[in-house]
Amino acid sequence: MYSDKERLKASLDMERTDRPSVTCTGNITIDAIKKSGVNPSTIWHDGNAMAHLAMTSHEMCGTDEVSLFFVWTHLEALGAVVNYEVKGIPYLQSSPFKLFGEYEMPDMDKYVKSRSVQRTVEGYKKAKQLAGKDTPVTMVTSWGPLTTAGHLVGTEALMLAIATDPDEVKRLLKFVCEFDAEAYKAELAAGFIDSTDWIKIGEPSASGDLISPEMFEELSLPYLQKEINAIKSTGQTPVLHICGDTTNHLPYMVQSGAKAINIEEKVDPYVAMRQVNGKVALIGNVGPVKPLMMGTPEQVQADTLRCIDAGFQIINPGCAIAPETPTANLKMMCDTVKAYKR
Repeated sequence: MYSDKERLKASLDMERTDRPSVTCTGNITIDAIKKSGVNPSTIWHDGNAMAHLAMTSHEMCGTDEVSLFFVWTHLEALGAVVNYEVKGIPYLQSSPFKLFGEYEMPDMDKYVKSRSVQRTVEGYKKAKQLAGKDTPVTMVTSWGPLTTAGHLVGTEALMLAIATDPDEVKRLLKFVCEFDAEAYKAELAAGFIDSTDWIKIGEPSASGDLISPEMFEELSLPYLQKEINAIKSTGQTPVLHICGDTTNHLPYMVQSGAKAINIEEKVDPYVAMRQVNGKVALIGNVGPVKPLMMGTPEQVQADTLRCIDAGFQIINPGCAIAPETPTANLKMMCDTVKAYKR
């Protein structure tokens, strides 16, 4: 009999278990906010509140893990301003960086003392306490290098510069991945975030909807490898998520060094399994909009069973879920996985 923690580790190792694991990265819904009693206007600034919200989501939906979503930690520590006052997912409001500017590496001693990192560590430690020893805690603390670069200088400007000034783009990417690598090593040190069950990197700007496989190989892969190697050097487990249709990117994503790859529903799960060919674990790819937000529980069940049948080791929404996602649909995803027996 597996504990949830043991099953998730075995799933990441692609071992045959009684059933797949079921997770939900960034499970922040209106239902969970109401149930947890946390203040929605302050949860992004309060690590303890975010931990309680994550635990509430875990208990309401039945996921196998407690998921913390602090994706802006690195950017905020670089001086970027994030707007948390909007309904739904926060967005970056301003950045002190611009293309052709100076990119100065921050002092890592000051980095770990920054409010964004302290909030993230506080949330992690509280979540570990609430979850207990048998429930895994998973985290997101940063976007990937290409996405972070786009946030720092503007994604439209970055995409244009890929065509007009590729050397400048590479200079920025070198800075970003070196910063992220050092930031991961600092925050994943003992006494901070030192035994999480996975650290997920979100790299939506490297989607197949935005760049070609050749561009991915040149402008995302080597920088992802540096960040992922930094996570692995701390003894932690790196997971890579890229949005959109990444069918043709998958052979390169496998080379990133990530333990597992989380893909969106735009990728046919059966094709994905063939592309990956057992080299890494696959996570996904139940549709976050259809069926999870807009569909019926019966449609969620069918989509979940399709991902299980394809052979995904971990069942998870293909991407971040909308706050309006019904608890009944998320619970159906989890219940369907838990009812399945190999």
